[in-house]
Amino acid sequence: MGYKLNAPALRLGITGYYTKFRNGVDVLTFYHDQYQNFVNYALSGIDKVFMGGEIGVKVKLDPALSFNGAASVGRYYFDSRQHAIVTVDNSAKTLAKQTIYLKNYRIPSTPQNAYSAGFFYRSPKFWYASFTGNYFSNMWLSPNPLRRTVDAIADADPELPSADGVKQAILQQEKFDGRFTLDFFGGWSKLLPRNYYIHNRRTYLLFNLGVNNLLNNKNIRSGGFEQLRFDFEGKTQVSFLPNTIMQ
Repeated sequence: MGYKLNAPALRLGITGYYTKFRNGVDVLTFYHDQYQNFVNYALSGIDKVFMGGEIGVKVKLDPALSFNGAASVGRYYFDSRQHAIVTVDNSAKTLAKQTIYLKNYRIPSTPQNAYSAGFFYRSPKFWYASFTGNYFSNMWLSPNPLRRTVDAIADADPELPSADGVKQAILQQEKFDGRFTLDFFGGWSKLLPRNYYIHNRRTYLLFNLGVNNLLNNKNIRSGGFEQLRFDFEGKTQVSFLPNTIMQ
């Protein structure tokens, strides 16, 4: 549901949403260290919730200059304990049936909060330019389901203070830092002489230039996933390759 306002100097839109997906499925194929074999990890009962609000505004400050702004604030999370059936790759042999405790973990690899603001100038001399700043945050790494099982933390003694730290390291979901980018877009147009008209219609020559991430921010992590290997005896994942992250 939402609300829209269109006025001569102001355009405003406000939207709220709530979406739920039920009973999703997924299949992961990887080498399982506990079973010492390649396995198919079939997940079912995946429920997801996407909820939040969005606002967009355009304000005409004078005939040539306008302000544009937008914001999106959401909360996207898994809303169920998932079920897994582990089978040997290329075989019907079932190795295990597990419950995956991913309820309330965040949906990965997308900013759940995003903000944008900028100015657009259109000159009477037929050129235009805009600068837009963007900030996005609340981004999460895709969790490894093996680490959210009873087997993953079964041997950690809850009476030991250090055990809470071990369990926390196993169960926590990594959150990315918020990042800022600045974008530029500009252009120039010229009306061509009548000799260049097409079907007696005015014809223009256009030049456009756009530069994203004008400040060359190289520390943006847009998504990624935890490795699917896990040391069940040592209760650690650091003995293998580090997490894979897209930049």
